[in-house]
Amino acid sequence: MWKKKPAWTYRSRVIIRSRCLLPRGDKLLLQRERNGIYSIPGGRLEFLESLPFTVVREMREEAGIEVEPHRLVYVVESLSERKKGPRHEILFYFLCTGEGDPRRSYANMTFEWRDPQEVRESFWPAGLAEIIHEDMPDFPVFRYITYIDERLSFINTYTAIPTCYKIVAKAPQAREEVSES
Repeated sequence: MWKKKPAWTYRSRVIIRSRCLLPRGDKLLLQRERNGIYSIPGGRLEFLESLPFTVVREMREEAGIEVEPHRLVYVVESLSERKKGPRHEILFYFLCTGEGDPRRSYANMTFEWRDPQEVRESFWPAGLAEIIHEDMPDFPVFRYITYIDERLSFINTYTAIPTCYKIVAKAPQAREEVSES
């Protein structure tokens, strides 16, 4: 067993995450880590799992609520240098609906209904809180955003909004396209 992971494990893979933008009035569901950092809830993509289903699974596991992803709103790419080596993450943010209240806490995080602007100083990734606040509540555009070494470096905004797939079963092949009305 390795005591310390070899450097190549950090350099050779991309971490893919799916996030849930779940609005309630003028607030969004946020997760707060033990270190005080706020972010949009979600988690890592598992092998042979679709991005929308990752959001559904993670929200069920961590927040204890059922959500339905409706459309992709942001793709955020983060490239940074860490103590363990370079890190490359791609995060997919879906606008979702859901009912009920999340559990108060799970593992090392708590869930809170907040305006991201209120916690912008401790929001990850930095600067995204302001973008989300500006786009709330209907998120009218699609944005591709890049961060390099925790600094916002690029934003591309599209007015055509990508269509999402409605999940009808767990199997990757059991999806049907939902057209936007």
